[in-house]
Amino acid sequence: MAVVLRSLSDFKRFLATPGAVIQIVQNTFMDRQSPAGQEAYRAKGMYEPRTVQALSRKAAVFSVKGHPTTVWLYWDKGVRRWRFSGDTVAVPLETALGPPDEIIYRCSFAEGWEPAERKAARRARAARERARAGADEGVTPPP
Repeated sequence: MAVVLRSLSDFKRFLATPGAVIQIVQNTFMDRQSPAGQEAYRAKGMYEPRTVQALSRKAAVFSVKGHPTTVWLYWDKGVRRWRFSGDTVAVPLETALGPPDEIIYRCSFAEGWEPAERKAARRARAARERARAGADEGVTPPP
């Protein structure tokens, strides 16, 4: 099942789903650092997949794969500038160190944790497949 995020509500609903995982795909602040700084950031596991440990009204706590650390993501301030597109979330960083920065997360489900497809979606997909099969055979499907 594909993750489609359009708002903070969708993002919170996704995080509340068992098996929800986020992973940094781009961090413009770290991209501007020295190679040694970037390597230190990677050594701490900051680009590793993160799974939800806890959710609150204003934040989420993530465990980092392969590291004994937790990472917090707060959404109590500045959420209006977050951008949601498909399975990605762009979060602006508030730093006073140069140009505006942001972190882009990709959202997915851990392997084996993908939610089951809803009945209505399965029925619609089956109807499309039947119509496509009928069109391939030159038979017009009934309305």
